[in-house]
Amino acid sequence: MTEKWAWFNHATFGPPPRAYLQAVREFTEKMAAADLPDGYGLWGEMVDGVRAGAARFVNCEPDDVAFLKSTAEGFGVVSLGLDWRPGDEVIAYNQAFPADVYPWLNLASRGVELKLIDDRGRHRHEVADVEALMTPRTRLVCLELVNFNSGFRAPVEEVARLCHRQGAWLLVDATQAVGALRVDVRELGCDVLIAHGYKFLMSGWGTAISFFAPHTRERLGVPEPGWKSVGDLKNLASLVDYKVDWATAARRWEPSIPDLVGIVGLGAVIGLMSGLGTRWIEERVLGNAGEVSGALEERGWSVMSSRRPGERSGILSLSRDGVDMAVLEAELRKRDVACAVREGRLRLSVHFYNDRSDLDRLLACLPR
Repeated sequence: MTEKWAWFNHATFGPPPRAYLQAVREFTEKMAAADLPDGYGLWGEMVDGVRAGAARFVNCEPDDVAFLKSTAEGFGVVSLGLDWRPGDEVIAYNQAFPADVYPWLNLASRGVELKLIDDRGRHRHEVADVEALMTPRTRLVCLELVNFNSGFRAPVEEVARLCHRQGAWLLVDATQAVGALRVDVRELGCDVLIAHGYKFLMSGWGTAISFFAPHTRERLGVPEPGWKSVGDLKNLASLVDYKVDWATAARRWEPSIPDLVGIVGLGAVIGLMSGLGTRWIEERVLGNAGEVSGALEERGWSVMSSRRPGERSGILSLSRDGVDMAVLEAELRKRDVACAVREGRLRLSVHFYNDRSDLDRLLACLPR
């Protein structure tokens, strides 16, 4: 991929690295040869090995991690599993990705009100914006760690402290952060964090690392129960000995066999990134983003993304008077430069492996 593309589109899709391909190839070849362990050894120990790696990657316990299909499914566990009462409130950001908003809009029929933080053209928000909307009826706040459009890195640590003082939960969508920035759920202080793997984590579609703190598992029901949702799978006397005894671990929300191929690939990418070091990756990502934004500003582009300390990420939102961004994006793609257009602005999203040759090709294609 790197031989053909200057890839600045990780916020849409991160092409899997060679380690992913090798792991998936080996696994699928074993599938084709029927050379895989039977039963629980395949979807138990193997999945739990990757689960342990994912837990270390975001600094939690393996029991805190479920492998769900997407961010929407992860937030669906909360929206469908919490004991909502009429008059309850949820707070979200009015520039958030739709998956962070629709689950709460869907609760209107149950008397739950969604309050939206008004961006007011700032491409960012502050803790005070959340606090201004909070009341004693606020049950949870749902925020992106990194906004899909502007790249704004939210002050979730401070918001978490505010939520917990008020008795509310903080739910975090880390899909645009995990793999590019260091993500530590203990430092963030969030109650739930979901990160689909197909963007900066570069591990394909269909598997999301889903963190549920122990206290949330005590409060949430199981909206989509299945045979793997129960407690002691290893020692079941009979599959038809039906007992509603949900697992205490987060895997209670994995109703059936997950995407084993995707999980094998995810494990390989986590191993690769863990070996490089998440702090080193973050430094590279922020350094590359700074170099790209500086070069474009010299050419007269406006960078809409926040450059305040602690608010930067690998995503840059850019504008330029007189430029049709959709036409420009199509021209860039013809020249093997990948980017995206979101909300009328050019979106570039860099990763640790981008280098000077990628930037030079981008600059050669952009109008001065």
